[in-house]
Amino acid sequence: MAEGFNDQIWKEHTWTHHARELLRGLDEFPKTSKITIVLRHSQRYEPKLVKESELKDANMELTPLGEEIAVKFGENLPIERPIRLLHSPRSRCKVTAEKICQGFTGRNGKGDYIGVCNALYGIGINNQSYLDEFNKNENYQVILRYLAGVYSPDLWPLAQPFYQRSGGQIWSEVENIPEGGINIFVTHDFHIMIFRFGWFAIPPDKRWVDYLGGFAFSIMENHILLLDYGKFFKLNNPYWWKNKNK
Repeated sequence: MAEGFNDQIWKEHTWTHHARELLRGLDEFPKTSKITIVLRHSQRYEPKLVKESELKDANMELTPLGEEIAVKFGENLPIERPIRLLHSPRSRCKVTAEKICQGFTGRNGKGDYIGVCNALYGIGINNQSYLDEFNKNENYQVILRYLAGVYSPDLWPLAQPFYQRSGGQIWSEVENIPEGGINIFVTHDFHIMIFRFGWFAIPPDKRWVDYLGGFAFSIMENHILLLDYGKFFKLNNPYWWKNKNK
């Protein structure tokens, strides 16, 4: 794929805006802060799925453009901050993490590809019920209904145990990076919206998570500094994180 075309997509395309916005905001964090980024995978094929049986043969891997733009994302990370990359078990997340690492280390950045983080996947939602809801409702409405407990827990296991358990595991990884370092967790749009609500009490709205979009935060001494859709927020720690440190 032509380099000039990739540059144009990266700089101008609608779906890369969220990624560019996120990267710009990293410069506003304190220089020695440890940053955690929770990121959606890069562009993938989007088959229309109606039945659970269609999942087995569906191609949901990254497109060639998705792979190239993931490299661009890595090339635009702040070079002075060492990074670690972890990802959901799904192949599209693994390849995204690998390509980001490739782009970053290609600029002589210090990057470590760590591998699978199971905290980024595995809520246990019934596949057919999931497809049914997303095919008949707007994305954010499904999230709201799920978080409100509208769906049967037999089909949609409760969100709170998942986001607290995953939060404890993901947030604890900050211990494994030096001052000024970045942990990057590559996961899925649905999971990002769940984490965003469960960790920071920000409800989903019509904005969704674009490819390579997400949020970044730093755990400060007495608060959380959150970068979300280009804006910074100072938030209290959730109780489950305070309890962990007692």
